[in-house]
Amino acid sequence: MTLNEFIAEFSSLDNSTGNFAKKILDDERFPAEQSERQMLDYLDFESRKEGVNSTFQRFLAEFRKKNNKTLKIVLNFLKENNIQSLNDANEKGIAMGYVEACGYIVTIPLGNDYPSSISKDMDQLGEMNMQWVDISNGEQVQSFLFDGPNLGDGIPLRFCCQEIQFNFLLSLID
Repeated sequence: MTLNEFIAEFSSLDNSTGNFAKKILDDERFPAEQSERQMLDYLDFESRKEGVNSTFQRFLAEFRKKNNKTLKIVLNFLKENNIQSLNDANEKGIAMGYVEACGYIVTIPLGNDYPSSISKDMDQLGEMNMQWVDISNGEQVQSFLFDGPNLGDGIPLRFCCQEIQFNFLLSLID
């Protein structure tokens, strides 16, 4: 599904994602004929300017759920293993605290079922849900939903994320 198809389909929904899609359709400056990256960059910039970037992040996550096979695997894994909090993930050995700037290392076993699109998928996931997170020395670190995603031995997917982003990930589970 293309981004333009997603916008058209979701504009009929009566929720924040649908309202965001309607707003895009009404935006005469929206670069609908440009590349997906250019459209997403435009939406990210405009939503930050308007103070509604969290709505854009939800919109982008719903779009990625439609097309990103790796995200679907991660969400299905979390659902099947009844992971409802970071505490659950810690107890089941899926997440562990790491250095403060990274937050937690999350490991999702992919086995032999990883999609052929995994490299592209991981690039897309690495750009999602950017947050500035306060750390103990008073500074902030920039963190993403899947920060530094990589494939490890035995093909698990490993990534860093802060608690706020892990909770966002859990909110995507249907």
